[in-house]
Amino acid sequence: MDESLKAKLLLNACKAPLSAWETLQKSGAPDALWTEGKPLWEKLGIRASSCTRLEELLEVRDWALREMERTEVFGARFITVDDEDYPVRLKDLPSPPIGIYVKGKLDTLKPCLAVVGTRRCSHYGRTVAEAVGRSAARVGHQVVSGGAKGIDGAGHRGCLDEGGTTLAVFGTAVDRVYPAEHHSLFVEIAAGKGALISEYPMGTGGDPWRFPERNRIIVGLCNRLVVVESAEDGGAMITARLALDLGREIWCVPGRITEAISKGTNSLIRDGANPLIDIDDFIGKISGKYGQLLLDFGEPAPLSLSENEKRVLGLLQRRGGRTLDDLMNESGLTFVDMQSCLATLCASSLVYASGPGRYSAGL
Repeated sequence: MDESLKAKLLLNACKAPLSAWETLQKSGAPDALWTEGKPLWEKLGIRASSCTRLEELLEVRDWALREMERTEVFGARFITVDDEDYPVRLKDLPSPPIGIYVKGKLDTLKPCLAVVGTRRCSHYGRTVAEAVGRSAARVGHQVVSGGAKGIDGAGHRGCLDEGGTTLAVFGTAVDRVYPAEHHSLFVEIAAGKGALISEYPMGTGGDPWRFPERNRIIVGLCNRLVVVESAEDGGAMITARLALDLGREIWCVPGRITEAISKGTNSLIRDGANPLIDIDDFIGKISGKYGQLLLDFGEPAPLSLSENEKRVLGLLQRRGGRTLDDLMNESGLTFVDMQSCLATLCASSLVYASGPGRYSAGL
């Protein structure tokens, strides 16, 4: 087995930070991970609990090789941060996964709309989530959610019913069906209508702490987030806070002030989230460059970019979200030239501000 792939499988499985792999990669000796042991792990910034897990994995004979065999037998693949089909928006996360397991078709070019909310939703909430999923599919957006009961499942279902593609991010391994009621839904998604995604090794069960952790993957994949119904302490609120930190656009469906399942969404609106009060209006705002539905007037005129603008755009497409300082250091451009490039690229919707002082490539 390729030593780089083995190292990435091991580091990903023990929840090591991406910086650990980047440092190891620069050394040119990925096998040092298992030949040098704990002294190196500490230098790589791997926390104690992850070191313990890494030690356990290395005690299992050929664990990485067997993991790849399990993955392939299940019909999935392990996409690493160095692969071309690794979703670039995940790199906006403070702690992106070193790799993700994917079963199905992962289209990294389509815009993604996250639809999240409570498992114990109302009939109204389910209806709205399905309608948002259908409308998103009509304008070429993928729906990304957590595959759970309630709002998640309704968003996935609405998208599929309209012929769209959807991404279900698991809090278990991709080979574990949870909840059991969604077995047929997951089979349909994996059969070419989207993808099942997880950062966890094959066979990993649904420990409660994994579900809030996987929410960052949902946020990382999406361009914007819709919260349909959520209590103030619901998992969707964790997702919304993560989206705020990344500068993702947040929309919330208002609910009755007397209902506990609406207190979270109503408080997000109070704090500045966009109220989703008309689905057609919402879809119009997200599906066109200037907030209008795109009309077909033939092929657009090709956009002419300067060499500097091409360089900046290329950096963002290859490396994900970068700060202004990152871009200046990596491109060699001055502050004035960089500001000019970003102004042009943002005005052309090729780049967008993905957080305070941070930029990402658009779609």
